[in-house]
Amino acid sequence: MRIVDFNRVMGMTVMLLAGLIHLYNAPGEYQDAPYMGILFFGFFLASIISATGIGHGQFQWGWMLGALLSIGAIVGYLISRSVGFPFIGSEDWGPPLAYFSLFLEVFYFIPFLRHAYPYLRRALC
Repeated sequence: MRIVDFNRVMGMTVMLLAGLIHLYNAPGEYQDAPYMGILFFGFFLASIISATGIGHGQFQWGWMLGALLSIGAIVGYLISRSVGFPFIGSEDWGPPLAYFSLFLEVFYFIPFLRHAYPYLRRALC
């Protein structure tokens, strides 16, 4: 298996796992604040779109969408644990599934950057 194929499989797997975690947590978030449940469900749908794009080798709508989802989830998690969101306030740190999701979203950037290197090199040279 070529390294590019391994990056694709890793990127798709990370996106789908993070999406499934968000889908699992969506009903509880919806009970706290409906807009948060909708955002969590939207993350799940967007992760499927991203994984499909990654599988087809589409940098623009596959890999970049995954990067935007990951950054948004990381920032959202930090905001929810510090200043909080409307109607919810700040939440406690954790639970372990949230830490695993956060790990996946940070880990996504390893295959993303490995795949993006040729694009970045062409853009900078």
